[in-house]
Amino acid sequence: MGYGMIFDVLNKLMPGRKAKAVNTLQNLIAEYQKALHDRRDTDAAILKKQMQDLREKWHITEGNL
Repeated sequence: MGYGMIFDVLNKLMPGRKAKAVNTLQNLIAEYQKALHDRRDTDAAILKKQMQDLREKWHITEGNL
């Protein structure tokens, strides 16, 4: 059993961890939109990468938000 499979099982058994990740993602989205509005392109790019990494790690889709 690989580590990825173990983490998938843990995520299913402990949905609170994924809920926290979704909340973090929502906060990042808000910060990203503010950075875009304020024309802070570098900050926006950093936030976008963080959002992408979080989505991949926790398998978060638009339906989860």
